[in-house]
Amino acid sequence: MKKLLFALSFVLIFNVSVLFAAETDYATIWDKNDYSSDDKFPQNKENFFEQEKHKYSDKEIEKLLNVKLVPVSLEDCIKTAVENNYNIRAKKSLVKETVWNKRNAYTQFLPDVEYDFSIQKLSGTYLIGGIVPADIDEIPIQSIFTIGWDVFDKGKSFFNLSEKRKLYKASVLQQNFTRDEVILNTAISYYELLKNKAEIDIYAVNVIDRQAQYDMTKARYEAGVGTKFDIYRAEAELAKAKQQYITSFNTIRINQARLANYTGIDVSVPLYPKEIEITERKLSEIDIETLIKYAKSSRKDVLAERKRIDAMKTVRNSQYTDFIPDVRIDYLNAHNGTARAGLFPSNSFTLTVSIPLAKKLGLDTVTRAQAQTAAIKAAQLSLEQKIRDIELSVISSKQNSASAFERIAASRKEVFAAEKSLENAIVLMNVGLATFIDVIQAQGLKVNAQVGLAENITDYNIAQVQILFDAGMISVDNVLNGLQQNFTP
Repeated sequence: MKKLLFALSFVLIFNVSVLFAAETDYATIWDKNDYSSDDKFPQNKENFFEQEKHKYSDKEIEKLLNVKLVPVSLEDCIKTAVENNYNIRAKKSLVKETVWNKRNAYTQFLPDVEYDFSIQKLSGTYLIGGIVPADIDEIPIQSIFTIGWDVFDKGKSFFNLSEKRKLYKASVLQQNFTRDEVILNTAISYYELLKNKAEIDIYAVNVIDRQAQYDMTKARYEAGVGTKFDIYRAEAELAKAKQQYITSFNTIRINQARLANYTGIDVSVPLYPKEIEITERKLSEIDIETLIKYAKSSRKDVLAERKRIDAMKTVRNSQYTDFIPDVRIDYLNAHNGTARAGLFPSNSFTLTVSIPLAKKLGLDTVTRAQAQTAAIKAAQLSLEQKIRDIELSVISSKQNSASAFERIAASRKEVFAAEKSLENAIVLMNVGLATFIDVIQAQGLKVNAQVGLAENITDYNIAQVQILFDAGMISVDNVLNGLQQNFTP
């Protein structure tokens, strides 16, 4: 009986020590009391200890991934992406293409200038007029300077210029929309990476807790108050915790590469969020109706498509220039002669008016115009569907944001309750009112609750950025600081 009481006392003391270790998370790694001097703490001891935990995780990441982490902020990533992203750079090149096409359209109003010079050596008998033979030994010389100008060109030059100007505006809008997409994707990737960072911390603590639980179970078994089943179950949970921890490193490395890809830097650079904790970032409180109204009138991809449709209408209308007269002016200044006789000047001025009456009986023009009309109709219907899809995206993003915000409040309560549940499960197990299975389940609830909170905050932050994008309000400043109070759509 005395041996049994001694064993129970030993297990109780051991369990209390394990409970204390679990509550302090990283107490098995270092002790807060090691930092006894206040001058070592930038703000307060608790905040400093929180930073030290993250430093430990950061070192583990560098060790396991064999990389040197590059700390960055959301602002760093977005501004770098806007400058370096390859999709944006490609769109800029396309804008340059439309600029040169527009300039080329202006050149169509200019005259053609041409100079021709020819010299021959004639020696032998030639037929004059194709009838009279004559012996010729001469060097003819011809110098001709001409200017030709399509004064009206049936109006095609005007339509061509109008089309190129509209396509240029569409390309600029499309470039800006690509910029908006890059800002969105960079912000989403950054928030996902920040969530991964939090998950690593959660899983790291979970490994420590599971190790402590395994040690406790083993000690209980050796003291004769535990079972072999408990040891196996604790060992399985510890192995599972280690797998989650290792998997989280794989996930964060992939997302690091994704974020680096968006920023336009070397994809292998291991970017890493500077933030210690995930916090909600409210960016907009505008109602759905206003967001949809603004999106319809201001989304850059919508505006670009409207410009493209206007350009298609211009091309369609240009088909009817086949029925418009063509006016051309030609001026010729020539010097003709021979090396022996010399050159003799001559000038000519020609006005040519060409009036088309019925090219292919006019049906060629009409059928081409009707084909363009059908293409325009298809583009308009596609645009209408795009606008409907945007409305759906705005509603979805707004709802996702509201749902995530509500879930965050519930998640915080769940985390608090799960942590208390684990503490009580350990205490109750020590006095025989709970089993080790209860402890394992409580530990799992705690980890799931913490991961769920990180996911809900990330979902909320992503939804807030998505709202700005869907409504056409996204910008570097709005993502970093939120919409200003005086913003009026």
